[in-house]
Amino acid sequence: MIWGIQKGREAGNVPFQYKKLLGYRRGPDGQPEIITEEAETVKRIFRRYLDGCSLGQIKAELEKDKVPTSCGVQSWTYQVIHNILVNEKYIGDALLQKTYTTDCISKTVKKNQGDRPMVYVERNHPAIVSKAMFYQVREEMARRASKRKVMQKTGKTEQGKYSAKYALSELLVCGECGTPYKRCTWAGNGKKRIVWRCVSRLEFGTKFCHNSPTLDEDKLHRAILEAINGLDQTGQEIAEEFLDIASLVQQGQECGGVDPLALRQRLTALTAEQAVLMEQALALPEDTENKELNARLREIAEERESILHQLGTLQQADERQAGQAARMNSLREFVEKREAKFAAYDDAITRKFVEQVTVLDAETIRVKFRYPGLEVDKSLN
Repeated sequence: MIWGIQKGREAGNVPFQYKKLLGYRRGPDGQPEIITEEAETVKRIFRRYLDGCSLGQIKAELEKDKVPTSCGVQSWTYQVIHNILVNEKYIGDALLQKTYTTDCISKTVKKNQGDRPMVYVERNHPAIVSKAMFYQVREEMARRASKRKVMQKTGKTEQGKYSAKYALSELLVCGECGTPYKRCTWAGNGKKRIVWRCVSRLEFGTKFCHNSPTLDEDKLHRAILEAINGLDQTGQEIAEEFLDIASLVQQGQECGGVDPLALRQRLTALTAEQAVLMEQALALPEDTENKELNARLREIAEERESILHQLGTLQQADERQAGQAARMNSLREFVEKREAKFAAYDDAITRKFVEQVTVLDAETIRVKFRYPGLEVDKSLN
């Protein structure tokens, strides 16, 4: 049975669990077909994540609008939303044997970490979201997961995880100490004033950061809006360079001369050899040691670990390149198609185009856009 299942997967036969897969159903010809209404829900989840929403915000929005899951219930979980965002089936592809059953007795299901051969099938069925959007989501997940923690003596706020409430909570940093800025409300004379302050300066005074200024939110928003609206002029000057880079990325440059297919084939061969040697080791009489056999098993284990690491690195590089190409194309479309400038500051627009805002001094910020090499200094006056 295991042999038959494996051969079917190697032949590209993709199994579908339609009851658990939002957006698809079995068509009259037995092949997957898109359910339009459910597909819109899938696109909405991807779009809202790229807009900067957290999984909790997406969950709340779906439940508020009484949008059903694939099981027909209106109660969503973080895990279900996350699984949708990382499922390659939504771009028309399929990765087979992500998990496997160890044996027919215990029926234990394990995540496949290279123990069994995996098969990636491209263009197997109609896609719901584009590959550009899919890889942008993967890249955004990696970015959110990489956020560093900031020491705070009060512990009142958590700066070490992604914040979806305000875009600047994760984008605005101090130019002197590199610490994120925090939104604060000042009250005096019966009036409220919204400002942003360096967390280090706020928590520890001038002990670690001596000159970080306090910035008015209105001035910050105005300067960032001007920078975004100036993208059409700045972007035109470097658009050709961006498109050249995007073309190279989309053509699939070799990553350090390493062939992923050759690595996977080698991994399959090592796995097969390891299984044979393990059987030989188990067949040895008790208290008998075969040093050559043990040495070879150690070599195989080390080489497999190295290959798995290389494959993981290649996958991350591919996702970064695909995300970068998608952002470059997004900039091109923005420059070519935008008819009017944005009238007011918007967190969603800021997240879409801005990678970081650095406070240089009390009068100047540096806006770094989500495109390599593009940044501008803006005055707050």
